[in-house]
Amino acid sequence: MKKIIYFSLLITLFITSCAKLNEPASKSETLIIEKIYTTEGYAMDLFVTDDNLYIAEDQAGFSVYNRTNDSLLTHYYGEIENARLIQAIEEDSTLFVYDVYGSPAAIMVYDISDYSSPQIKPNITGGTSGIEDFTCYLSNSDETQIIWTCEKQIRYGTYTNIWMGSFSYNLPNAVKGFDYDSTYYYIAGDERGLYIVNKSTGELTSNIDISGKARDVKLIGDYAYIASREDGLHVVNVSDKTAPILVYNYDTVGYAQGIDAYGNYLAVASGGGGIYLFDIYDPAKPEYKDRIDNQVIGYTFNVKIRNDELFVATRNGVYNLSIKN
Repeated sequence: MKKIIYFSLLITLFITSCAKLNEPASKSETLIIEKIYTTEGYAMDLFVTDDNLYIAEDQAGFSVYNRTNDSLLTHYYGEIENARLIQAIEEDSTLFVYDVYGSPAAIMVYDISDYSSPQIKPNITGGTSGIEDFTCYLSNSDETQIIWTCEKQIRYGTYTNIWMGSFSYNLPNAVKGFDYDSTYYYIAGDERGLYIVNKSTGELTSNIDISGKARDVKLIGDYAYIASREDGLHVVNVSDKTAPILVYNYDTVGYAQGIDAYGNYLAVASGGGGIYLFDIYDPAKPEYKDRIDNQVIGYTFNVKIRNDELFVATRNGVYNLSIKN
């Protein structure tokens, strides 16, 4: 009798360690795998435009694919130790790749006028150790503005063929991903939840504590969608910047660590839980639509939505998924 009870306990522990209670089955009815972009390393991060797909490949450098014909435009190792994050400004033919283990850790900059032969430009250093997230864009004066989070700071600066240096705002603890609008930064504060910071002054306008560890943020209108590691997806109403309100939580399988939204769709890259798709027609209450688990798609690091397509960075490469309505 004792052996039977012991065996039953083992089965119960195995089942509960593999899936969360009441987790919907992985249907793969709405998300359809259209193609796979192969990589030599883990696809740690990606950047998608109408024409191209840029992939940070961990210890294997970076690659660029043409989306029109799926051809590999370049696969570059060069001097990169470990490519962790990637961004491109195609209007300026410039690519930015964060090398987390470089000496020193730096945002490497490349001229990609000729995709087949990227040319190294002066890199970005200083406050670049431990970068968790970064973005870049062209200002009205055609200067490249770069924003990133590292350790307990959010930093920003200007790149004009050379690095002009950066400014920083300090935060109470180590921070992760972020998003922003014209006035505020919305920053994932790890175990401290969500920070809302005034862009002009660096003032901490408010902070809301949520369960789990906030890893990434996507702002849509008055709502901040947060990938909160072991506690999945959180939705915070930020219409009042001084008093944000938690309005929704969905506990995903795996570690929710990457998030993106476009139109009525929200996607969460949930590590060993694969990729999740939600409908956010009601922005305060996402509706679960579908999931492709890691046994099919691999361990997922990040996701980008472009129109009705998902691009998912995984250990197995980048998956292009269509959304079947």
